[in-house]
Amino acid sequence: MTINCYKIIAIGLLLLLTTISSSSAVAKSDSGESSTLLEQSKQVITGKNSTNEQWIEEKTGQYLPLDLEFVDEEGKPIRLGDIIDRPTIFLPIYFYCPNICSKNLANLAIALNSLSLAPDKEFRVIALSFNEAESYEDAARAKKNYLKIVDDDFPSQGWRFLTGSREAIKAATDAVGFRFKKVDDETFIHPAALMTIAGDGKIIRYVYGSFLAGDIDMGLADAASGRPSLSVKRLLAFCFNYDPDKNKSVFQLVKIGVMSFFGLILAIVFIYFRRKRPKMQS
Repeated sequence: MTINCYKIIAIGLLLLLTTISSSSAVAKSDSGESSTLLEQSKQVITGKNSTNEQWIEEKTGQYLPLDLEFVDEEGKPIRLGDIIDRPTIFLPIYFYCPNICSKNLANLAIALNSLSLAPDKEFRVIALSFNEAESYEDAARAKKNYLKIVDDDFPSQGWRFLTGSREAIKAATDAVGFRFKKVDDETFIHPAALMTIAGDGKIIRYVYGSFLAGDIDMGLADAASGRPSLSVKRLLAFCFNYDPDKNKSVFQLVKIGVMSFFGLILAIVFIYFRRKRPKMQS
């Protein structure tokens, strides 16, 4: 009996697409929200949100307003211009993020140990919370935790943890083209990226991915010269919260669909070569 390979492949593809479609429906019904895990995953891949706006709009060559006022980890008001008077690493995060913010801060702390420049003397670091509800006490706790990762001789004043008002946060994040979106459970969808800033506030370079020391070093070197540079494009990681138990069925369905499809392909290949194999002469 002749095997119609193309028909079997078409059936396999239909099975896979049906499974993925079903998984999307499950995710939507489980979450009860219009933005499903599938949609959020699409945002991770495209780097755009549901309104087709970019999560990161690189604004190299433009300026971060240095007159913006925030509150430092000691509860004291501070202008960005009081800190950014030399090359500066600028990282928008929030301190009680349940996902990648803690990883980003830890990765940055590890990278700081390998940079070629002297901290505080030749560069500074700012971690700015974009959650207006966070206080300087939250910033102080975060600073205490992450300074444990850097070398013992790292100067405390070299890494500032800032909080601020909604207006100041929006002005700063808009200036560097950083978007974030609050969701119902008081967490945020946001990308993972840091910027290097020159001493006059000029935005120099964007760093994505795992914040490798080499990438940051290049960004700081460019900031020292005041020369904006192109970013190394990496996968834009995102932070968004979801209940893995509610979405377990989604991943199971996708897994079953993918396995079934590739199982069909392997079966076709096996049958094809078995039929092509010359028969043994009796």
